[in-house]
Amino acid sequence: MNQLRKFFLRSIRYPSQIALLLLILLSIGCDAKPKKSKFHSSIFSRIKIIGNRGTAPGQFVKPRSIAVDLDDNVYVCDMTGRIQKFNQEGDYLLQWQMPQIERGRPKGMTLDHEGNIVVVEPHYSRINHFNKEGKLMSQWGAHGNNKGQLSFPRAIAIGNDGSAYVSEFQIIERVQKFQLNRKSVLFEIQGAGNADGQFNRAEGLSLSPEGNLFVADSCNHRIQVFSADGTFLKSLGKAGTARGEFSYPYDIRIDDVGNQYICEFGNSRLTILDSKGQVIELIGQAGSLPGEFNNPWSLALDSKGNLYVADSQNHRIQKLIRNKSLAEKNTSKDSAVTILKLENDNLTITN
Repeated sequence: MNQLRKFFLRSIRYPSQIALLLLILLSIGCDAKPKKSKFHSSIFSRIKIIGNRGTAPGQFVKPRSIAVDLDDNVYVCDMTGRIQKFNQEGDYLLQWQMPQIERGRPKGMTLDHEGNIVVVEPHYSRINHFNKEGKLMSQWGAHGNNKGQLSFPRAIAIGNDGSAYVSEFQIIERVQKFQLNRKSVLFEIQGAGNADGQFNRAEGLSLSPEGNLFVADSCNHRIQVFSADGTFLKSLGKAGTARGEFSYPYDIRIDDVGNQYICEFGNSRLTILDSKGQVIELIGQAGSLPGEFNNPWSLALDSKGNLYVADSQNHRIQKLIRNKSLAEKNTSKDSAVTILKLENDNLTITN
């Protein structure tokens, strides 16, 4: 400390030295080049960033879930307990506040068969259906572990016939399928563990074009696939960082041709599989540049195949804009596997 004091005292006696030091620091700062995004993908052409950290309209605090309506408007819930609506260009339109957030915030969104926005409230064991302006149209769910009740529901998927698939964890590990009237359960898959048909924090849900149910079994680091009647079909992935491995997959979405988009909370990346479960490409790594992620929580697809990612710890939504040539590429018999990795500002592409 004494040496530091002597240095500053000497500097004060010789102002020219201070000026020289400032010039050196300024030149170093001017020469330093900020990191630029080097996003590349065979599926997506570019990225649009929506929002930043804050509580003002158009800002987010740890966005948790996303939904897209029939007009490609985007709805986002975050840890402030509000739902914000944006148009497809990312412009803020409106917002509404969930009425109760003392126990916890909403997590889990989708679109129902009538075009309403569905919002899950895990801590209140209920499901809400809002219209596009935020008016509550219906609400259902009774707390409990019995069949037909809900205990910490986490995610929801809606079938074309209006049936609802709901994942639950903590008190009970299960997935239930409810009829349209929500008064009866078509099937229940339950059990804590890592065997086929058991779960360890079941998170995101998605339905394939064939009607199969995909479950992000997050703490088992895998995706489980079930038929429309709840029969176990297969499991995808295992714990790890390599191609085809997962670290806490939190959400999954499936497009019209059966491609599967998975966000990994642990690996801070996206894994994209084809309809057969083979890896098409990996996108992203931990970071804050466009195309990088910090604990992504959920996904949504719009009618054009653009992918929205709730980049939670970066307090933003990333919109990955799709190439028009994707459909043609998907018809190829030989699927090329592309791995993208950004390290020390250098991009490595492996085919």
